[in-house]
This record gives sequence, structure tokens and C-alpha cells, in this order.
Amino acid sequence: MSQESDVYGALGGGGSSVAYGTAFPVGSPEEAYRNGEAALRAGDTDRALFEYLRGLRMERRPQAEALYRVGIIHHGRGNHELADMAYRWVLEIDPRHPGAGTALGIILIQQRDYDQAERFLTPIAARRDAPWQAHNALGVIADMRADHATAQGHYARALETNPRTPLVLNNQGYSRYLAGDLPGARQALRQALNANPNYDLAWRNLGLVHAREGDYDTAIEAVARGGDRAKAYNDIGYISMLEGRYQDALGFFEEAMRLSPAYYVTASENARSLDQLIRRNGSEVIN
Repeated sequence: MSQESDVYGALGGGGSSVAYGTAFPVGSPEEAYRNGEAALRAGDTDRALFEYLRGLRMERRPQAEALYRVGIIHHGRGNHELADMAYRWVLEIDPRHPGAGTALGIILIQQRDYDQAERFLTPIAARRDAPWQAHNALGVIADMRADHATAQGHYARALETNPRTPLVLNNQGYSRYLAGDLPGARQALRQALNANPNYDLAWRNLGLVHAREGDYDTAIEAVARGGDRAKAYNDIGYISMLEGRYQDALGFFEEAMRLSPAYYVTASENARSLDQLIRRNGSEVIN
């Protein structure tokens, strides 16, 4: 196929066709797709992309599922423009493709285009066999709009489809935290951590719950699970400042500055802002 007539060339992202130019020939698109699936399982996304595109070039017409796999590869690499292109092509072929519609909605959320994302995701979530990712994404949109009750409904639906999913449990916990349901938030976040003890974001969110409850020692330990205690003190200090616990916040910022020169600028700026806030509002803001 000449470069001029290669309708899939833009989806290559550069490099893979050249890198695998000496690959053994395949006898059919299906063989190329099997090679692509094997490469994906092995974590070789370069080879997988080459194989899926090679299979597509052998087809008489574009195939939705292979294009969807190409989109997934680019999405995983952060190549949102190419992933968007692949997903939209899938939807031209199969407007009801749940994976492509959901993935495109997630890209739009990442681009902060929440209204457009919702337009893609809502009809998918209304189906009986809706993928859990669609409900999870709609939950995120609802939380962004401070509609936490709607968000909770979507997270519950996602967990009905795929129980014990750490991502959804973390989002559910954070949504409950935002809504002020601290016991519920703690329960969901601990479930997320039971499913994945190394989930740093869930540990951080659990730390926020403990900080909101005034249990700062536990909050620091939770946020510092990743090993950066200076960042933990700075983050909890910032939360304390938002909560109106100004003296506590000042102590946390000072500890962050003491622990790490890297946080000196950030923490000192926070401390300076806090000092100005205290001076402006007077002693009544001191807890």
C-alpha cells in the first residue's frame, strides 16, 4: 500500500512500521490481530500497534474492534489525539460500540469537556449491559459538579457490575468525603486499599478523611505512605488551612520546611498566606 493511499498511516504514531519492517509476513488479518493480542499480553505495545495496523491494512474495509485496540494503545500512552481519532472511527462503523463510546467520554473528561463527555456516556450507561467504566466516568462528572448524590448512584452501579474495583471504590470514598460522609468515605477507601494496598491515591484520600476528623497523626501516616513525609505535612497543612484550623496548619507547613528544602518554597508560601489570613481576620480564626 502506498503512503499516499495508507488511510491508517496517521494512527501509526511514527516508528512502529519502520521498527518492524522485517517482521515475518502474515497470511490473514486474523493472524495479525492474534499477534497483536499476544504482544499486548506481553506488554509490547509497539509490536501490538504494528500488528493491528498491519491487519487493518489487509482488510477490505475498516474493522471496529481492531481500530478500538489501536485507540486503547494510544490512550494508554497518553496520545489522546490519536486515541480520539481511532475511537471516533470505531463509532462511525458501529455507533453503539460501548468500549469506544466510553473511552472517548473518558478522554473528553481528561480534556475537561464535561458536557460533551456526558453526551457520549449517558446513553451508554442507560443500557442494561453498560460497562462499569461508563458509570464511573459519569460519577466523576457529577462530583465535579458537586452533585454527590448522583455520583454515588453511578459508583454503586459500577460496583454492581464489577465489585471491589479499587478505582471505583476510591472515587466513591472521595465523593463521600466531599459530601461530608466521613464514616462512609473511610469504609470505601479501606475497601479500595484492601483490594490494592499500594494504591497511593486511596491512601492520600484516607489521609484527608482523618485530617477532616482532626486525627492528624493518622492523616500524616496515611498520606506519607509513598515515602514523602514533607509532602504529607504540606498537604495536611493545606487541608487544615481550608478547614479553618490555622494554628495546626502553620505547624504542618513549618514541619514540611524543616523536613525538605524541596518543599521550603511551597510550604513557606502557604505559611505566608496563612499569616496574612490570620492578620486580616484577627484572633477569632485561631483554633
